[in-house]
Amino acid sequence: MAGALPWGLGRSLWGWVPLACRSFSLGVPGLSRVRLTLPPLKVVDRWNERRALFGVYDNIGILGDFEKHPKELIKGPKWLRGWKGNELQRCIRKRKMVGNRMFLDDLHKLNKRIRYLYKHFNRHGKYR
Repeated sequence: MAGALPWGLGRSLWGWVPLACRSFSLGVPGLSRVRLTLPPLKVVDRWNERRALFGVYDNIGILGDFEKHPKELIKGPKWLRGWKGNELQRCIRKRKMVGNRMFLDDLHKLNKRIRYLYKHFNRHGKYR
């Protein structure tokens, strides 16, 4: 009889109470929400470049008598080797290290970027 009523009235512990009027949950989910299938398994490439080269520099200290640090093997600009920071810190470090050798246009663009990032970091972000 309860399934024959079209407007969602059901027999509950409280008698004939509309299901939408309950202010609490009975703790039993409806069967329509139960997932019957599993999602497809992800295909993982076990030999991609990141996984294949993991730990490749771990033995430099053992084989090289601890003379070389892995950060000395990094290729890139001098002001970025073995260094970590945000874009503002990176630009300031670049200006300090190679600013006197830069073209005027490039130095002007770098100074503009530093001014913008300085304002941005002071107005927004977690350090405010």
